[in-house]
Amino acid sequence: MTISDIARLAGVSKSTVSRVLTGSTPVREVLKSRVIKVIKKYNYSPNLAARSLSLKKTGTIGVILNLDPDYHFQDYVSMETLRGISVTATTSHIRLSIAIGSVASILPGIIAERSVDGVIIMGLRDGDIETLSPLSSDEVSPADTIPILLLNYSQEFKSYPSVAFSHEKDAYSLIRYLAGKGHKDIGIIECSPELIYIQNRKRGFLNAFKNLGMDFNDEWDIKINKVNENTAGKEAADYFLALQRRPTAIVASSDNIALSFMGRLLASGVKVPEDISIVGMDNIPISKYVHPALTTEVLDGFGRGKKACQMMCALINSEEIDDKHIFISSAIVERDSLLDIRTRKQRVYFLREKDGLYKG
Repeated sequence: MTISDIARLAGVSKSTVSRVLTGSTPVREVLKSRVIKVIKKYNYSPNLAARSLSLKKTGTIGVILNLDPDYHFQDYVSMETLRGISVTATTSHIRLSIAIGSVASILPGIIAERSVDGVIIMGLRDGDIETLSPLSSDEVSPADTIPILLLNYSQEFKSYPSVAFSHEKDAYSLIRYLAGKGHKDIGIIECSPELIYIQNRKRGFLNAFKNLGMDFNDEWDIKINKVNENTAGKEAADYFLALQRRPTAIVASSDNIALSFMGRLLASGVKVPEDISIVGMDNIPISKYVHPALTTEVLDGFGRGKKACQMMCALINSEEIDDKHIFISSAIVERDSLLDIRTRKQRVYFLREKDGLYKG
C-alpha cells in the first residue's frame, strides 16, 4: 500500500494524502475523513521518512534524468554534470537520489511524498510544461511543493530557477565563427529535436544565418529522431552522401554524433576537412585523439552541476538568490576537422602552438 494507492481509493490527490499524514497544512474535513477511512481499512502505516516530512528535512536532493537511460550514461556532459552535483553535495553533507524517467511520471510522486528536499531536473523536453506549470502557479502554497531547479532554460520555464548552457547564444557565435573561416554553406545535425536545448541551439543557428545574410538550406537540416548518437551519426552520413549539393561544413549536436558521422564519411572516401568540415559539441576526451582531431565546443558540465547544487542548497535553506538564471557559455577548440576555406589551410592540432582558443 502506497500513498498513490490511498489517493486512488479515497478519490483525492497524493498531495492531499501527504498533508493528512504529515499535518503540514489543513485539509477539508470531508477529504480528511475519506483518507483516514482508507488508512484504517488497510492498516496503512507510513514509514519513518513519511512521518518526519512535515517539519524536518530529508538531507536529500533528487535528480531527475528526463531522458533515455542509455543516453545519459553514455553522454559525457551529463555525467560530468552529475559529478559536479555529487561532489558538491558530498561536501555539503547532502545525499542524492537519482531517478531516470519522465518528469510527468516521477515529479508528482516525489512532491507528494516529500522524499527529497528539492529536485534538479536534467533534460527538458516538449510537454514538460504541462507538469511544471501548475506547480509554479500563485495558487500553489509553498507548503504543497518543494524547490525545483532546471538544468535547461526556455522562456516557457522561466518561472523556475535554472543553471543552463547558453545554447542559443553559443550556436549563434559558432555560425559567425565558421563564417569567419569562409563557410557560407553550413548544415546541422539535430538529434531528438523535442529536447529543449536542441530547440535553443536551432534558434541560435537560424538567427545567425538571418543576421549574417546567409541562406539556410532546409536540405542541410539533418533531423534524426533518435537519442542513440552512434546510429544518428551514421544515418546522418548516409543522408549527406545522397545530397546532390553538399554544404562545406556540418555542425553536430554532440561529439559522439560528429565522430560517428565523420567515421562513415571517411570510410566512404570523403576527405575531412578538405571535402567537408565537421564540428561537434561536448569536447569528450577522445575527440582530440581521433584523426582528424575534432573541432568542437567545450561545455563545462562539472561547473554546471556544481553551480546547480549550490543554488539548490540555497533554495532549500530559503536563502536569497541574486541571479535566478545562470548561463554557462561554451568555448571553441579548433582542431584538424575544420578547414579555413579562404586560405585552404587547416589546423595541425598535435603540432600547433596554443593560441587564444580553449587550451585543450
